Amino acid sequence: MRAVRNGRLPSFVLVHGAWHDARALDQLRAVLDGRGCGSIAVDLPSEDVAVDASGYAHVIAAAADRLGPEPVVVVGHSMAGIAIPLVPALAPLRHLVFLAALIPEPGRTMADVQAREPVLGDTSAVARDASGRSFWTSARAVIDVLYHDCDPAHARLAAARLRPQARTPHDEPYALTRFPSVPTSYILMRSDRMVRPEWSRTAARRRLGVEPLELPGGHSPMLADPERLADALIALTQADAREYLRGQ
Repeated sequence: MRAVRNGRLPSFVLVHGAWHDARALDQLRAVLDGRGCGSIAVDLPSEDVAVDASGYAHVIAAAADRLGPEPVVVVGHSMAGIAIPLVPALAPLRHLVFLAALIPEPGRTMADVQAREPVLGDTSAVARDASGRSFWTSARAVIDVLYHDCDPAHARLAAARLRPQARTPHDEPYALTRFPSVPTSYILMRSDRMVRPEWSRTAARRRLGVEPLELPGGHSPMLADPERLADALIALTQADAREYLRGQ
């Protein structure tokens, strides 16, 4: 289903999750560009143990500035949910979208949240290197968890591109005392094997105060179904969002 467009089309800053880079968002960018939306995908300094969530937020804000003076939509996938609430203090935003994303809790570390709450699926194939950075030890396991519903060729390529992820953003107390007063949405993937849907549903309601949009599919819709995801992203930031949501 193609989203009906009302008003000015948004521009998007797309932020990848743990272990990935901007190339994971290439297919989604192509679809958004075809819809007439501007977009840019950032490369977070994921391997650098010296960079915290605030550092990620500055990278995202710089990308927003490159798109021009109009407020943009920031979409954070998975781990990027730790960083995107920090961006509104640095750049004017039209909307925040958490995509199958972690939702931090003010005053706590994300590591503590994950230790106390059933956030993640099977991460038994994730290990740490000498710098404490996490990485996947098995291509088969990472495909099963992150890309199980993706085209096999796309899944293999995505798995081959993964890199170590520093733990710094997970291990620091969250800086905000409350979430920013920017329109916010959460997209929940019903077959997500990484960020548990039942946790996302509860956390989106309790922490963000929003009812999540639930879409079919696994953790990586930007690879598995970029057309549907683009439609959802546009609809969530347009006046016709309710019409789209009724069709889901």
